[in-house]
Amino acid sequence: MEIFSRIWNSFLNIFGFRKNSKYVKGYLNEANMRSAIYMSSVIFILEVWLVIRQTDKYVIDRLHNEAYSYGPFQVFYSFTSIYFLLMFFGVTMFFYSLLYLSRKKQSRSFIATLISAGITLVLCCLFPLEIIFTNSYNANKGRDPLSGIPLILLIALYASVLLFIIAIVIASFHKRKGGENQVILSVLVISLFALTCLVFGVKVSYADFSGTAVDSGGNIIPNPDYKGIICFLMMSIYIGCLLIWKPYVSVGILGAIFLGFYELLKTVTIRKFPEGDEINYITFFISLTMICISIFNQRISEARKDEELVDLATKDKITGLLSFEYFSVLAKEKMLEGNMGSGEGIYLFINILGFKIYNEKKGFEEGNQFLRETGAIITECFPDSLITRQSDDHFVVFTKFEGVEEKIEKVNVMVGAKDPDVRLGIQAGGNVTVESGEKPRICVDKARYAYVHLKQKKTTQLLALYDKKMHDNYLMAQYVVTHIDEAVEKGYVKPYYQPVVWSKGRTLCGMEALARWIDPQYGFLSPGQFIPALENASTIYKLDAEILRLVCQDIRHNMDNGLPVLPVSINFSRADFGLVDIVDIVSKTVEEYQVPPYLIHIEITESALTDEESILKDTIKRLHDNGFATWLDDFGSGYSSFNVLKDFEFDVLKLDMAFLTGFNGNEKAKALIKSVISMADQIGMKTLCEGVETMEQAAFLESADCGRLQGYLYGKPLSYEAMLEKIKKGEFKLSNDVLN
Repeated sequence: MEIFSRIWNSFLNIFGFRKNSKYVKGYLNEANMRSAIYMSSVIFILEVWLVIRQTDKYVIDRLHNEAYSYGPFQVFYSFTSIYFLLMFFGVTMFFYSLLYLSRKKQSRSFIATLISAGITLVLCCLFPLEIIFTNSYNANKGRDPLSGIPLILLIALYASVLLFIIAIVIASFHKRKGGENQVILSVLVISLFALTCLVFGVKVSYADFSGTAVDSGGNIIPNPDYKGIICFLMMSIYIGCLLIWKPYVSVGILGAIFLGFYELLKTVTIRKFPEGDEINYITFFISLTMICISIFNQRISEARKDEELVDLATKDKITGLLSFEYFSVLAKEKMLEGNMGSGEGIYLFINILGFKIYNEKKGFEEGNQFLRETGAIITECFPDSLITRQSDDHFVVFTKFEGVEEKIEKVNVMVGAKDPDVRLGIQAGGNVTVESGEKPRICVDKARYAYVHLKQKKTTQLLALYDKKMHDNYLMAQYVVTHIDEAVEKGYVKPYYQPVVWSKGRTLCGMEALARWIDPQYGFLSPGQFIPALENASTIYKLDAEILRLVCQDIRHNMDNGLPVLPVSINFSRADFGLVDIVDIVSKTVEEYQVPPYLIHIEITESALTDEESILKDTIKRLHDNGFATWLDDFGSGYSSFNVLKDFEFDVLKLDMAFLTGFNGNEKAKALIKSVISMADQIGMKTLCEGVETMEQAAFLESADCGRLQGYLYGKPLSYEAMLEKIKKGEFKLSNDVLN
């Protein structure tokens, strides 16, 4: 059964019974249009040659023959009219093919198509002259008037040309206006083009086959030199090979054409179709049919391969939506149309809430299916809009601003209903278009910026629109990203040091290096301005690496000049671990400045540990192996803190200042702090509490056995020079033990 199934499937594929995609249909139609360019060019050249030949062989001779009583126009028209008709018929098809294949509105091709179509139409209108002059010529020669099959074929030729002209004018205007269903109209045009070629071939071949001659005895005999059937065969090749139809259509058309023409030739009583020619005729039909099938399958294979390449370039491989690059191209075009670029359009950056939990619960296959379903939901709620999946669970939509909030609400409800066990939903940032020439990528960045702003507010609001305040912040973020290299090179970025003291004795035991950016244009930039901007742009490692270098430089300076040397803790962003090799950077920097590893402590935020556990575990181990202490920063700011203590090896646990919020009179906070400090001690971790601002807080933390304290009570972050000056003045009492 499997063999028969394969044979049946092969049969369906070979003869074109499989349904083709819209892209493949368009590909084949464009291939036909390109073929039509060559066909129409050949027709034009051939008809020009025939006009010249007819003029030289018949017209000139008769104009100089006084016995020939017709006027010059009748002589010239009688022998050249059909060729002029076909000549401009070919020209019309040539220009229309160029117009159809053009991606832009080509005025010259459009005008040329209409002019050549108009000339062809005028020649069609002269059809009565063709009959009058032909009958006049026949009467002069003692022949019967034009009638029967010859007249029918002549009428059919002019009728097919007339239908072709009507179709091509309609199709040209439709193409010019950019209307839909252009493929259907072009198929009609090219079908009428093929029909006209075929009728012309039948007319010429039939006339030649049924033509007569006069022998030496004055008897009328069949024309012994008939070769006109070649014209029919050539036109059949045109239809079968150059214009590609589905094989079952080609077989049907060619079968009907060859059988019909054969039956037509059998009506000629003066000549019998030779038996040898019948065999050749059938053989030609079979060969032509096989060639048609072969060409079609070759074209269809090329079309499908091309479709795959186009899909890779224009479609998202998971959801089947537009790729972001192709989305940007189409959005740019759409912004230039109508008012979409001047307040009526909006870019939406949509994030799925709860997707990470869903993915971990269901697995990646289910996660990808959910992304596809979400893409379908967004497509349903935003019809006639451009939609793409930019990355991960982030979707981008370019649509009309009107009614956007209701559509966002609908998407949120439909997404939330996908899995009641997981709290799913969406939030979005929007950027209303202002300038039609603005790049789509920048517009999307602004919409994303609005979403980040909404996310930071931790609200249930579904949509935030990009506004003036956001715009100012966005410009600052862009300034930061584009000037980080200059800031590093010219020393605008500096470490500021905040003291860390032992809780017992309050002696100075270390410092934390905090990044500061002193810009010549904007002055002191807030860390809240430049750190998130650099993280979002994946360039934060440049800042962190420079702070490390400057800290090592300051320590080296103190060591070389006999000044106090203290351990310094340095923060590394969660983004650094996926961008660069932290261990390699730290190790090479301390080696360059010959700083002992025990003087550099690496702070890693708790939130970073939820990203790539395996990478972070390996990083922490390598740091320990190289002699660096690691601190867990912001403990208590996340939801997986105790898992972190279980799974990762840290030397110091740094309590988030949120523990001290509402400290006064909050016995729960005090009990919780004691419990955390006791637990850390039991698993071999030192403790530090930041955000200490009052003596009461310090006394409590000391009584709870918290090892280190940090906060404004002991000093704000200071420049290297200011910190050194305070130490020199004795404002900080140095500890004799900085390692425990």
